[in-house]
Amino acid sequence: MNRPQPPSVPPLQWGEAYGAIILAAGLSSRMVENKLLLPWRDGGAIVRHVALKYVDASIEHVVVVTGRDASRVRAVLVDLNVTCVHNPDYETGEILSSVKVGLRALPGDLGLRRHKPVAACFIQPADMPCVPKEVIGQLAAAHEAGWNVAPRYEGRRGHPVLLDRAYWEAMLALAADAMPRDVIQAARERLRLVDVEDEGVLVDVDTREAYERVLAR
Repeated sequence: MNRPQPPSVPPLQWGEAYGAIILAAGLSSRMVENKLLLPWRDGGAIVRHVALKYVDASIEHVVVVTGRDASRVRAVLVDLNVTCVHNPDYETGEILSSVKVGLRALPGDLGLRRHKPVAACFIQPADMPCVPKEVIGQLAAAHEAGWNVAPRYEGRRGHPVLLDRAYWEAMLALAADAMPRDVIQAARERLRLVDVEDEGVLVDVDTREAYERVLAR
């Protein structure tokens, strides 16, 4: 006898349009291989696992910024509704250069009238596969116009950061040797920290040892 199937879960519905910038342009200098192409628990590459969370969370504009092994990274994302853009300065530029490439790839005022303007964008390093999809929803729910939002676990601020559109120009105007957090610091009175119960918002897989430890836990 066939059991009735549970109803499918509808996609998340947001009152505003959101974007996401996934920073996948690093050199993986602390590993021989490209850490973002290592397999994760679902069998896919780490960068795919991270991108898929945002796609599944109904984030409208997902941008993956590539650097090392750009063609291989694009290949593992080819069937996902994401936009890949290359950071030509990935070998010499700091993380800020990739954030700027990602911001410029998001729809501006969207001149495309069928879309809602992007209210804010998530910024997440691609080597953090343990960020729960639920955190994406928590941050979006906490966002209001003019606010930046980030998760906090046991007193420590983690990733991703949800950067309100009002601060994109300030990010793009930062000097090349600055850090993205400088914009957050300058606007700290407009930052909301959302307490979460999963330490995944702090965990990266920057080394082979970290990768194997997190994968096994």
